Amino acid sequence: MSELLRIDHISYTYHSLDGEIAALMDVSFNVKDGEFLGIVGPSGCGKSTLLSLIAGLLTPSSGSIYINGKDIKSSGKNIGYMLQKDHLLDWRSTLKNVTLGMEIQHKLSDNSYIHINDLLNTYGLITFKDSYPSELSGGMRQRAALIRTLLLEPDILLLDEPFSALDYQTRLEVADDIWSIIRKEKKTAILITHDISEAISMSDRVIVLSNRPGTVKRIFDIKLSIPDRTPFEARSAPEFKEYFNLIWKELNHNEQEE
Repeated sequence: MSELLRIDHISYTYHSLDGEIAALMDVSFNVKDGEFLGIVGPSGCGKSTLLSLIAGLLTPSSGSIYINGKDIKSSGKNIGYMLQKDHLLDWRSTLKNVTLGMEIQHKLSDNSYIHINDLLNTYGLITFKDSYPSELSGGMRQRAALIRTLLLEPDILLLDEPFSALDYQTRLEVADDIWSIIRKEKKTAILITHDISEAISMSDRVIVLSNRPGTVKRIFDIKLSIPDRTPFEARSAPEFKEYFNLIWKELNHNEQEE
């Protein structure tokens, strides 16, 4: 796979009335086209700040971000952002919620509905297209949120703890759903999570960040010997426990350094 995204020695410092707070320091890594990358680290280490920088919502204090070798601001690439909450609007139906982004960007046309209905059908929401968010399960709501993001045809998907508001059983089910959709649509994704098991089960690689200011401590290539990998099946792979223990030790060492 070719390199899609490159984070090149970026740092970021927040400025406030109380002074400066260094959130990230000299962070470098790359993401390959079609890769699913997981990022874990202690609370407050700058994980969400990193996603905001990649999304272009913040500008690095130093360093650069490149997509396909071009500076992120001139790359012309579309970044999709999926947050912790689904942010579905209570007064809009599933169909109206998934088309919201297209409406805002003036991309919605009569022809669009062929693709929209195809996605709703493929991912089990077609019979709920006229339902309202209160009538959907947590998993359905997250699928709707992802479809809304996919309809904007992002080149990179940023997932900021998208399952954290769900109960454990639903979280496992939705992780499988979202992972399968992203793989089927051949999207490149970066997942921020506090859940080590989630990161291992979903990712091709896992980056461990240090305490604030966040730096890259270690990158793990996740290779699991199971024939038909899904996040749920990945948890039963013989290598899973070893990866978990290695990442746990890295994070626990972070805490001891505080």
